[in-house]
Formats: sequence, C-alpha cells, structure tokens
Amino acid sequence: MGQFNLLFMKINRLFNHFLNQKLIKICIYVSLLTFLPGLLIGVLIAFFFGPESYNIIDNYISDLGSISYTPAPFVLDAITMTTACFLVPVFFYITKIIVSDTKNIIFNSNKSIFERIFCICIDLHAFFGLLSLLSGAVGLFGIGLFSEDRTTELGLHFSFSIIVFAGLAFGALFNGIAILLKLKKTMFPRLLGLYMMVGPFTASILFLFPPNSVTRPFLEWMMLLAAFLWLIPESFLILKNFKSA
Repeated sequence: MGQFNLLFMKINRLFNHFLNQKLIKICIYVSLLTFLPGLLIGVLIAFFFGPESYNIIDNYISDLGSISYTPAPFVLDAITMTTACFLVPVFFYITKIIVSDTKNIIFNSNKSIFERIFCICIDLHAFFGLLSLLSGAVGLFGIGLFSEDRTTELGLHFSFSIIVFAGLAFGALFNGIAILLKLKKTMFPRLLGLYMMVGPFTASILFLFPPNSVTRPFLEWMMLLAAFLWLIPESFLILKNFKSA
C-alpha cells in the first residue's frame, strides 16, 4: 500500500507539473478565440457566398465543412482540429479541480469508511467524465480531419460526429454529478453541475427524438449550444481563479 501511495504521489506531481497555469490559460484563450469566432466566420461565409444560403434551421454544422455548402470548408476543418488539441489539457485541469481534495480523504485511515467510499465515488465520476470528454475531443478532431467531403466509404465523419456529441454529453453528466456530490465547494457552482447533468442530455434526447415542429439540424446546433453553456462558464471560472490566486 505504501508503494502504491508513493507511485500515486509521483504521478500526481507529474500531473500537476504538466497542468500549470500558463499552459491552461493559453489553451483556454486559444480554444475560445479559435472556435467561436471561426464558427461565426464559417457561418457568415456559407450564408453570403455559399450556393444554398446556409442557415441553422436546415443545415447541419458539418455542412460548413463541405464545398457543396461553402467556398471555405477549410475554416471548420481548421477550427475543430485546433480546438480539439487545446481542449485536452483543459479537460484534465477540470478533473484536477473536481478531485482536488478527495485523495486526502481516500488515503487517510482516520477518516470513516463512508467518507472514503464517498470520495472514491466522486473520483470515479470525474474519471469517467474525463474519459468521455477526451473521447469528445477525439471526435472533434475527427470531424475536421474527415469532413463531409472526406468522410470515406466507412462514413467516418458521421461516426466522429456521434463521438463528439456523445462524449460532451456524457462528460458533462459525469462531471456534473461529481460537482454536486462534492463535500466542499469547488470553483464550479453546484447550480452549474446541475445544468451539466440536465442540459446537454436533454438536448441530445431531443435530437434523437425530435418534435415534429423542429428540424434535426437546428437541434444539432442546440446540442452545441448546450455544450457551450457549461464549457464557457467553466473556462471563465478557471481564468478568474487564476487571477485571484
């Protein structure tokens, strides 16, 4: 057990060294300044210069990566692959915040078995949340690498589209549960954790079982918005915490 604790501490030190404030700041700023403006630029180019007057009611997000809908499909390809890479350290840092004080309880023999099991439960949710978010990052990179025009016979673009939205939805769910279970408050409000549990999953269910009056492309945009509504606040909360530290 002592050797396990020693190994855990070494891994933890390496983990903390990698996730330094400077790196996380850069990753957050690059992600925010790349994806959101880039997506807006892509939509405007497709709307004004595309052959079919692109709109979010009738067109999927992925259509921004096809020459059939926009003269600049490379915009979506570039922003998705770039953002995916820079989100990975941010996802690790979010997990670090959620589990920041649990290890002191889990490995403390003076704590009750209930407290220790409870913290293990929090860590497991955070771990599965991290795996889901990392799969979402892989999916985001994949939809840029294999755009609608480069989907291949295997339909890789569609597969990566499923991975990115499922990864973000499950990542929000698991992390939201972990935030709500925390004994001590983190920088992430429990209200945000509650939204993470409900919002993205609700949007995903509506996409899978769309009401008759709403188009699936519009609901895909709503899934993206549902992800923005927790990713962006968490990013600003991290930056705010850096300034106050």
